[in-house]
Amino acid sequence: MRNTLSKFLTIAFVFAIAACSSGAGQKNATASAPDTKPQATPSNKFTAADVAKLKWIEGAWQGMNGDEPFFERYRIEETAMVVETLKKDGSVDGPPERFELTNGEFGKGEGDKRSAASEITDTFIQFVPAVSGKGNNFRFLKQPHGWDAILEWPATADKPARTKTYRMDRWYLPNE
Repeated sequence: MRNTLSKFLTIAFVFAIAACSSGAGQKNATASAPDTKPQATPSNKFTAADVAKLKWIEGAWQGMNGDEPFFERYRIEETAMVVETLKKDGSVDGPPERFELTNGEFGKGEGDKRSAASEITDTFIQFVPAVSGKGNNFRFLKQPHGWDAILEWPATADKPARTKTYRMDRWYLPNE
């Protein structure tokens, strides 16, 4: 089964998934004590200039989910970040996801399934659940190799807190 980062992110918006296995190109899921720090909340003060800071994420990328590669293309369109899942041949695999700036909030989804940015800088973006307790945190962090997607699930009654990191490396499309 081919898993993509965007599919994981969509699932993560709704609920936490089981601890994931380790593999090439990713760090192991790690358990830690419950997080007692206050949860960040989405900001409603973002502008088009903040979204423009994310230009570093534009392009095609390859990540690994265990032994399975996945491919995505990111682009910034004024006040939106468009994410396309790609097949190995470079063709688009399904409709794109859109993170959009609306009334100062930059995010994706609706209601309990909405995640929105709490912070945007020149080197990372942090997303948090728009409804406290209804999802997980994730961030995209610029790195020398490309960037990392870091997903964090809070502790629950039956699972410890955990983190999974996907290393995203520049991918040159087969038709380029």
